[in-house]
Order: sequence, then C-alpha cells, then structure tokens
Amino acid sequence: MDLTTEALRLSMGLARTRAEVASANIANVDTPGYRAQRADFGQAVGLLQQAASHAEMSGETLRVEGERDIASKVTRSDADDAGVQLDGEVADLEAASTDYQSMTAVLSRRFSLMQLALAGRN
Repeated sequence: MDLTTEALRLSMGLARTRAEVASANIANVDTPGYRAQRADFGQAVGLLQQAASHAEMSGETLRVEGERDIASKVTRSDADDAGVQLDGEVADLEAASTDYQSMTAVLSRRFSLMQLALAGRN
C-alpha cells in the first residue's frame, strides 16, 4: 500500500492496542495484586512523524517497522501504585475509540476518492 494508507493503518493499530490495554485494565480493576498494563508507542509515533516529514519513505517500510513497534510495547506497570484507576482507564478507552473511528472515516473517504478516480467520474 501507499504511505498514507499505511500511516492510517498504523495509527488504527495504535488506537486498537490502546483500547485493548484499557479494556484489560478495566476488566481487572478488582483483581487483587493486578498491576496495570501500559503501552509505550514512542517509537511508533516517531515513525509516523518521520513518514510525515519524509515523503520518500515507502509504505512497506512503515508497515514492517510499525508492526514490530506495536507488538512489543505493552508491559506491566513497574510503579508501586500500579493499581488501576478506573476513571483514567475509561477515559483512555473512550479516547482510543474516538481516534479509531476518526481514522476509519478518513480511510473510508480515501478509498471512496480512489474508487471515484477509477470510475472516471467528475
């Protein structure tokens, strides 16, 4: 795929993972000894910023690097007070859901424009 589509796909993957982490934390809010999970997407966000500033980057590079970054960045919190804060987790889940919905709308519009271009309509 092209760079823009891969950037959207990677962003959707980040939002999905954020939602999964928040959901797991919410599900375990009353589990004794449970340490909250955290996701660190610093490298993936850096990769998206690099793609935005370097148009010559290929979509394939973004896909491969992004998949690796997403898969390896969910960890248990090390903090002493790593309990789950329900309000914060619900807010994180809602933000991830909103981000995902926004990106699917953009991707849908992008595919609609491609379809229109292929059909040759003005």
